[in-house]
Amino acid sequence: MKKLQLLLFALLFPAVAFSQLSVGVMSPDQVLDALPEAAEIETQMQEFAQERDQEFQTRYQNWIEELTAYSEAVEAGEYTQQQQQTEEARLAELEEELTSFQTRIQNQMRQRQNELFTPLLARVEQAMQTVSEEMGLSYVLNKQSGTGDPIVYYMSDRGVDITERVIQHLTQN
Repeated sequence: MKKLQLLLFALLFPAVAFSQLSVGVMSPDQVLDALPEAAEIETQMQEFAQERDQEFQTRYQNWIEELTAYSEAVEAGEYTQQQQQTEEARLAELEEELTSFQTRIQNQMRQRQNELFTPLLARVEQAMQTVSEEMGLSYVLNKQSGTGDPIVYYMSDRGVDITERVIQHLTQN
C-alpha cells in the first residue's frame, strides 16, 4: 500500500508542480524598437561607423595610390630589382597595417555598441523582472530568436505576452 501511495505521489507531483508554474513571453526586439533611447543609440553607432569608415577609406585610398604608382614605375622600368623588392616589402607592410587597422575598427565598433547598449539592456531586464513579479510569472521566454525563428514552437492562446507591459513600465519610469 505504501509503495502504491509513493508511486501515485511521484506520478502526480510533477503535474501539481507544473500547474503552479506561470510562463510569459516577451519580444525583446519589439521592446527595444519602442524605446527612443534605442533609436538614439543606433544613430550614434551609425555616426561612429561613418567616422571609422572615412578613416579607413582615406588610408585605403592612399595605399591604392601608392600601389598604382609602384605598378606604373615598374612598367616604366624606373626600379632596379633591389628597389622593386624593397618597395614590394613596404607596400606589403602597408597592406598589413591596413588590415590591422580594419580589425581595430571592428573591435572598436563592438566595444562602442556594448558601451551604449549595456545600460539600456539592463533597464529592459529590470523592467521585465518587475513586470514578471507583478504578474506572478515563474518564467519569461523569448518570443523569437535573433534570426527571427521562434524559440517557443508552440504556445497556447493562454500564454501571457508581457511585451507591452514591459514597454509601458520602461516608458513610464
